[in-house]
Amino acid sequence: MLPKITAHSGADGFEDNSLSYVRYALASEADYLEVDVRRGADGKLMLGHDEADAALPALEEVFSLLAETPRMGINCDLKEPGLEEAVCALAEARGLAGRVLLTGTVDMRRWAAHPELHETASLWANIEELLPDFDKEQLKDPACREQAAEEAVRLCRELGIHTVNSWYGLADEAFLERFRRAGIALSLWTVNEEEALRRCLRAGVKSITTRKLKLALALREEGKGNA
Repeated sequence: MLPKITAHSGADGFEDNSLSYVRYALASEADYLEVDVRRGADGKLMLGHDEADAALPALEEVFSLLAETPRMGINCDLKEPGLEEAVCALAEARGLAGRVLLTGTVDMRRWAAHPELHETASLWANIEELLPDFDKEQLKDPACREQAAEEAVRLCRELGIHTVNSWYGLADEAFLERFRRAGIALSLWTVNEEEALRRCLRAGVKSITTRKLKLALALREEGKGNA
């Protein structure tokens, strides 16, 4: 199967996390749209990458729009700790159970300890959250990538995690194969260049997140014709 396509916040030139971006993504053939989630000063869940921004929509507004597009899911990239329960509660209230992904700053041990949340949202664990002691510079070394993959697989098995959300630059064939053997799916971000998109579309991954949404969808459609 070809991967799902996730519209990165601000895809195709729209302002990140803006209402115009959300409406654009919802009208597209993407499988998911991504938004960055923070808590505002009043405690309300808001969109924003580096800080909650009152000029951007509240998550509640995005969820209301999403409820009108039943075929699409949403990736809530949590930008600060302690948001899991609040996002799940809001999704449940808006009738979105089963359509929400959580990525970003998720306490995975806390998540594993609260299976009632799993009925509302799925966790795609960011590899940097699984492996906080590794950084991108270290991971340029193939031996380090192999060690990181082994540790990530071990933690996924321990915590019952089935999908890992990873920077696509790590995903050489050895890295991909280690997760395949373990039966753990990979979601790759942020893939924007045409050749990288073509490679990732052929790689058997679960999802690709991209800012080049139109291009990614066209390449996936091309891949269906060649299958």
